[in-house]
Amino acid sequence: MNIRPRRSLSNSQLQRPSALTSIPRDPALLWLDKNENLDPELMVLSHAVLSSIPREVLATYPEAGELYRKLASWVGVSADSLLLTPGSDGAIRLAFEAFVEHGDAVVHTAPTFAMYPVYSQMFGAQAQQINYARTANGPFLDQRAILSALQEHKPKLLCLPNPDSPTGTILAPETLREILIACESVGTVLLVDEAYHPFHESSVVSSTQTSRNLIVARTFAKAWGVAGLRIGYAVAHPQTVGLLHKLRPMYETSTLAVEFMFRMLDHSAAMMQSVARINDGKRFFENEMRTLGFGVSQTAGNFTHIAFGDRGNAVHAALSGKVLYRASFDHPCLAGYSRFSVAPRPLMKQVSDLIELSVGN
Repeated sequence: MNIRPRRSLSNSQLQRPSALTSIPRDPALLWLDKNENLDPELMVLSHAVLSSIPREVLATYPEAGELYRKLASWVGVSADSLLLTPGSDGAIRLAFEAFVEHGDAVVHTAPTFAMYPVYSQMFGAQAQQINYARTANGPFLDQRAILSALQEHKPKLLCLPNPDSPTGTILAPETLREILIACESVGTVLLVDEAYHPFHESSVVSSTQTSRNLIVARTFAKAWGVAGLRIGYAVAHPQTVGLLHKLRPMYETSTLAVEFMFRMLDHSAAMMQSVARINDGKRFFENEMRTLGFGVSQTAGNFTHIAFGDRGNAVHAALSGKVLYRASFDHPCLAGYSRFSVAPRPLMKQVSDLIELSVGN
């Protein structure tokens, strides 16, 4: 008898890359390609915290209650408003699993985090994209297009990363409030992805305590510098989190991740100092690029976009074999830009020096 998978899995366009084809990044290169946190000072701290974890942790199953309570205090919500997940990606997937059935409408931006269109295909959603427009000041998302899409499609889920990636754009708090009210009026769940918090400090988590239509996804991968642990969390109204809890696996994440973050949360001041060092490196690098005559598109995350124009070939040749970064984009709103994850000033100076040499200044 033939197997009978979900209808969405018969979609030939739904393809996922195999880990068997992945190639490890060369440790001799500067890794500025995946928006990771490369702050050396934070790495020293996180390694010390990791080394403090008892050896028994690897042999035991996780007990996450104390982490939930400590995290709730840091986030500023009740502990029953939280659900630990494997990165913010895990929170995003749970939102799809909880609310999206085959044929339901989902609205997301374009370009955006790669998993939004992938999850739309996985769960058989009818995805409606709202495209960023190209402007002289960088990508622009029209608030009116979002509100119109809500009224026209009445989607089960509206996905709005804030900041968005790869655009680095943000929506103002008052805009998000208006969108949430519109979502409540049509029965849509608003999923706000705050993966880059607190590089962008503004947040809508407080609204989760009064609205069941809002889910906030966060990760410890960016500002906290532990992308390798695959731990994040969802924030929502306790009733909404209760629905997500019905779908979680036996254990939300690993014992190692739980024990590490329970200790690391005591160092939130050090994390904020790391964010300040990285933001300083970002300002330095962008100023250097402007001095060299290159265009810069402002972002609110730990990355920046640079337009090298007709000197691009020389720059890319100079960086080849030394720096990993995203050289180009397909979407028109970012055409001509290259994306660099940012790091503290000494690391960004290495990159700016190579670029300056390449153009003969």
